[in-house]
Amino acid sequence: MSSWLKSIKTALALNNGFVIITIIATKGSTPCNNGDKIIYTANEAIYGSIGGGNLEFKALSSAKDMLNLHTSSNQLIKYPLGATLGQCCGGYVKVLFESFLNSNSTLKGRDSWIDKVSNFYKESEDFILATSIDNDNNSKLDKQKFLYTHNNFYSSSDDKKLSNFVEEHASKLMKNYQSPRIVEFEDESGFKSEICLEKSASSELLPVVIFGAGHISRALMPIITNLPVKLIWIDDRQEQFDKYQGDTSQIKIICDEFVESVSDLPDDIYCLVITYSHKIDFEICEKMIIQNNFSYLGMIGSTIKGRKFRDRFIKKSYPEEVIDKFTCPIGQKQKILKSPTAIAVVIAMDLINFIENQKQIKVL
Repeated sequence: MSSWLKSIKTALALNNGFVIITIIATKGSTPCNNGDKIIYTANEAIYGSIGGGNLEFKALSSAKDMLNLHTSSNQLIKYPLGATLGQCCGGYVKVLFESFLNSNSTLKGRDSWIDKVSNFYKESEDFILATSIDNDNNSKLDKQKFLYTHNNFYSSSDDKKLSNFVEEHASKLMKNYQSPRIVEFEDESGFKSEICLEKSASSELLPVVIFGAGHISRALMPIITNLPVKLIWIDDRQEQFDKYQGDTSQIKIICDEFVESVSDLPDDIYCLVITYSHKIDFEICEKMIIQNNFSYLGMIGSTIKGRKFRDRFIKKSYPEEVIDKFTCPIGQKQKILKSPTAIAVVIAMDLINFIENQKQIKVL
């Protein structure tokens, strides 16, 4: 389950109203990305950020005001990031606010949109979540939710034309990289409203595998669980996983033989080898090179260790173009700061740069 949904379920369990704050559009220099979220409840943000600063302060103030109203509502607000907001980024953001007051018991049902989205995340199914926006609080358009997958479409609206319109645009968005998107709908009477469509594509996330659950990997997990990746964590020692006190809801943990697990890894995987044994390190890397289905293969260690491994791969006549994709050491070498946290940060930075480069290529 995604962490923002987990936060919503926590608020519902406590019978607290909450506001979902979502960045819908950005232009120019902004401190946030499309799709960034905050879950606000009980006078605090319990999940996420939209970049901090006065932008976030203003957004949280608006969320607080919405929770003081008598009915649930939604609104779309445009924030220019200039002098009026006390910021000098120069761009602007559009923010969708959706309030759900604690009287809204339908959200707790097994057939609610929240429950459906939770199941989509659990099954790693791509989907579109669409929301009708009523900035004028017009009684003709109560806010509605729509869910689209490759196999199904769910609508909370009785308006067939509206549902067909949303399904058509959701189908188009599913085939594109850019998300979210706002489209305008006009009903039979000529009344116009906006529909926000958000895409969640698990299939587009970078698969990442971490071999080893020692002190460095455990320091790495809290960082990379917040990145847009599908995370697999492998070790043959259950007690090492038990030492990790962080959230594991978004990690696929495999306690099994290291080398045996390699065969089941997905294609284009980003692989980090951080085990307790040089022998195991070599066996993993060798199996990965033989399979050659990785986007990145990095191993912790010294320059000497990396050179010896490459020499052994060359002697075994593995393709040079595949061996060249093998990286050791990983992360920028630090002379003084060598704690697990410091090492984890530089390893994570390599991963962040890799994801950033991939996303920029897709945008072009």
